[in-house]
Amino acid sequence: MNNLTDFYSKLPENVKAFFDRQYRDSYHLMDASRHPRTGLYADAYMTLGENPDYRCSIAATGVGLISLCVADLEGWDEKAAEKARVTLQAVRGEIEGCRPARDTFTGFFYHFVNMETGRNLKSEVSTIDTSLLVAGALFAGQHFKESAPDLAVMAYELLQSIDWRVVVADKNSGVINMVVKDGLGTAPLPAYNEYVLVSYLALLGQPENQDIRDLWFNNFSEERMKELPQALYRDIPVLTDTTTKHKAFLSSFVHQFPYYLVPEYAVSPVYREFFSNACLADRMKWKELSDVPSYVWGYGAGPNDGLHGGYHADKIDNSPGNVASAYIVAGFLPVYPAGIYDLYAMYRMHIPYDEYSNPTDKEDESKFRAAYKYGLHRYSWWHLEQLERRYPTKITLIDWSSMLYGLAAFKRGMSFFTDRLARQEDLQVIGSLTDTNNDNPQTA
Repeated sequence: MNNLTDFYSKLPENVKAFFDRQYRDSYHLMDASRHPRTGLYADAYMTLGENPDYRCSIAATGVGLISLCVADLEGWDEKAAEKARVTLQAVRGEIEGCRPARDTFTGFFYHFVNMETGRNLKSEVSTIDTSLLVAGALFAGQHFKESAPDLAVMAYELLQSIDWRVVVADKNSGVINMVVKDGLGTAPLPAYNEYVLVSYLALLGQPENQDIRDLWFNNFSEERMKELPQALYRDIPVLTDTTTKHKAFLSSFVHQFPYYLVPEYAVSPVYREFFSNACLADRMKWKELSDVPSYVWGYGAGPNDGLHGGYHADKIDNSPGNVASAYIVAGFLPVYPAGIYDLYAMYRMHIPYDEYSNPTDKEDESKFRAAYKYGLHRYSWWHLEQLERRYPTKITLIDWSSMLYGLAAFKRGMSFFTDRLARQEDLQVIGSLTDTNNDNPQTA
């Protein structure tokens, strides 16, 4: 696929040069976070430390698999298919000395594991993080199905190795279990949220199960989208996960993950309108703040490095210190392509990461270049120009994924995603090549 969008083709040369650098670096950050032997991906890139970090995130590993598809398309990594194969072998427990920890009863993965051994690092068995891994595996399977068809089979078998029935908490109202403990679902979370992906993958994995079918078709299908709970920002309706009188807003990444990872949501006019509303509400809320230029916005999640507490999922009316996330701006580019100029302004005026110099303070120059080695990410507007500059020390890969996805869609169009997101008919073809019994998923 060599098509380019008009938005990308018509960029001024200076903005296009910035875009190309930021886009390429969005992959290189992922690659720098990959373990060379196991192919597992770290939870975060350590800007001022050694990489890859020892702590693997199963969700980040799913993003890593998608990043390899981007790199293959763009010609950045001729070994992309082989890297994807190693990663899939690792998550399946086929790399010597590495067996990522999973729930014995259902096959769901623990959230954080050791990058070399796969040993659980005091984390929970997570349905959403497992789903992000499986989504990335299926995406890679579709992308490489011609050049490396074994990857599609490996991804399909990974999907089938999980008993998805445990995610259903309330099939009538869309409540999904976040955590699996001893084979049972717990920590229920009401709809709407990024767990739409969990419901979709459950339907792919066990389409014959009535509870799973009801969970999807009663709540998340195209016909039900308008009935999902909503909150008003001014007069803008945006999706939320609360049905109480006092409705809270969600972090903007919540709206972005289903858009890029669930095929029905990627093509739905109904969801696209909600997605546009979420973008508009985010931008408008930032305009209420004093002393903030129009190109600063983006309520995302990520680490605050002690500045405003620890890791936080920022959202409208709940954003300690108003830390902005550039990757959220990128994630909304399909519905707000002018956002590329917001990113460019941030780069040109404040974070010229590829050309910054400070002849009078080489330590500052070194730390600045390290902190923003791979471009824009999470920043505190009020701390950018202080004499004692704040240097972000890490970038969480799952949050960084919006940068990768949004830039890929801006250049190649949403067809890059819709052509690779697995559907039931795709899996039926792959399933015919395997001996997997869909009626009785085998657990790890």
